[in-house]
Amino acid sequence: MENRTSEELVYEYINGTNLTAIEEKEFFHHLSILDWNKISEDYGEDFSFKILKKVQDTETNNLENMSNIILLYNNPYGKFTKEFGEIITKLYLKDKIQFMKALNLVKDETINIVYVFRLEKTFPNDYTEDDLKEILNSNKLTDEEKETARMFFTMYRNICVSCL
Repeated sequence: MENRTSEELVYEYINGTNLTAIEEKEFFHHLSILDWNKISEDYGEDFSFKILKKVQDTETNNLENMSNIILLYNNPYGKFTKEFGEIITKLYLKDKIQFMKALNLVKDETINIVYVFRLEKTFPNDYTEDDLKEILNSNKLTDEEKETARMFFTMYRNICVSCL
């Protein structure tokens, strides 16, 4: 794609029909670096809601797409943080193993996801042991991915115990 901005590409993808797998990957990548103020200025505030709806309606198991969705929560514009937190929580609940693989791609976001899960009350009574055990026993995760999971659950326990 010639020198087009993320805003222009997202606009095109939102107004397109069914995206190919490559276009969907590009869409989520460009969302993760989107200037939300500029897109609202260029295409109107309502367009931001079209973007949110598209993200909410997209089912993905692609690791890169999932990691880019994780990045959306901490966008510097503070746009739709609650909604993106809900989407991230749904990704985790749908497939914990795939989610940990995606989180491993954006490890710096781990602390933010801890807070997302706390706010979303992802773990009833803050009980995480069964999830941690399931994840650590998976043969589908590398040692590095399991370490990311350990780090995540350790942070969650440390932060949530201090919240009680």
